[in-house]
Amino acid sequence: MHPFILKVKKYIDKHQLIQSGDRLLLACSGGADSVAAVLTFHELKELYNLQLGIVHTDHQLRGEESVEDMHFVEQLADRLDIPFYGTTLEVPSRVAAEGGNVQVICREERYAYFDIVMKQEHFDKLVLGHHADDQIETIVMTLVRGTLSSSLTGIPITRPFSGGSIIRPFLCVTKEEILAFVQFQEQSFRHDPSNDKHTYTRNRMRHTVVPLLRQENVHVADSIQTFVEKQQQDDTFLQMLAKEKFDQVVTFKSKSSFFMDTKEFSEIPVALQRRVILILLRYMYDSSNTLLNNRLIESILGACNEQDGNIIIHLPKDFFLIRHYSQVQFSSTPLQSLPIQSQMIDEDCWMEVGAGFSIYLTRNLNEQIPSDEKWFIQLENDSLPLSIRRKMEGDRIHLKGMSTPKKVSRLFIDEKVSTEERSVWPILVSAKNGIMAVIGLRYAQQFEKERNTQNFVIYVKSF
Repeated sequence: MHPFILKVKKYIDKHQLIQSGDRLLLACSGGADSVAAVLTFHELKELYNLQLGIVHTDHQLRGEESVEDMHFVEQLADRLDIPFYGTTLEVPSRVAAEGGNVQVICREERYAYFDIVMKQEHFDKLVLGHHADDQIETIVMTLVRGTLSSSLTGIPITRPFSGGSIIRPFLCVTKEEILAFVQFQEQSFRHDPSNDKHTYTRNRMRHTVVPLLRQENVHVADSIQTFVEKQQQDDTFLQMLAKEKFDQVVTFKSKSSFFMDTKEFSEIPVALQRRVILILLRYMYDSSNTLLNNRLIESILGACNEQDGNIIIHLPKDFFLIRHYSQVQFSSTPLQSLPIQSQMIDEDCWMEVGAGFSIYLTRNLNEQIPSDEKWFIQLENDSLPLSIRRKMEGDRIHLKGMSTPKKVSRLFIDEKVSTEERSVWPILVSAKNGIMAVIGLRYAQQFEKERNTQNFVIYVKSF
């Protein structure tokens, strides 16, 4: 048996990825990774008493090239006497009708077809060809972009899918090892030229960052994989604890209404709080976190750790959070029936105001507070106290250099603030409800960077 296959087999056995008699559906694009997976499992077929199938999808994005990809994979399946399942996906028509991210649509359509084949043909597991280099790219991308999760778990070795599971037995081998194995087998493969473009973040990581990491440590793939496996083990344990806490603090009133006591929630260890919130959001959004972002999560956590006052946070898909003192409700009740709540700003202390921002208001002009922004402002008694609220219809702010006030809704568009973030973004207002700042973005004409005769300083920081 070739050393490459022995290495993959050892990884399969270590993580118990397959059992004798499994029916495996091999996803094959025609590229080197998936072709190597097909060759590997064809070799292991008798040893594990496996039944194999090959599945391929044409996204219709590369014209004749993608048609030839399907012919190539079908011929490979025929040569190896493995059943072939292929289809052409209507990606271009869906993109034209809906717009949106092409890569996301491709993935949705592709996995929908995998699901159909898995169920119709009674396959137990879907085999994907993600390898150790993919894991490096994913970890680096997650660190750069930020993550909703509380841990850095990377690409999972296995996860539930279509009544069975997805397995990734190639996470133990590098791209270089895969290419060497395919070359040894004298097996040709297809090349997707879009993988060479730097348009996509993953490609930029692959062609620029990963080579630099390898210069520092030739075994970086092994180091990353060891780190990820430990993280995944820790996360599994913490998720179990979080589910126990979730059952204790969250009460279901209906499918679209949940209650939580913030006194109980605040007593939960911080390591579990985020996970409890993410479990709740998965119930609300049917296991999808695609509409959520870190600022929104931080706002929810902040609201759930307070017991004083009232707050409303608008959530995606017409859900929202209402906190009345220590009682929090997540609900989809029509928003029109709810008042806009405000949060009064105290002096000489940091106050979390939502969307990941905190502000510090003080009359001590000589005080030096570490922060991201520092503003001087003159405030008269009739402007105090200042408050934070969420955006209201018709809000306008008078910016320096503009003859007329600017719509806050227009400002959000210009600053490329997402729809979800707009609903939680803090607006600083005076006692007369005059808009003074859209925190972290733009400040009204009375704010100055330099000290003159002003009587207040406002510090702003994000977390």
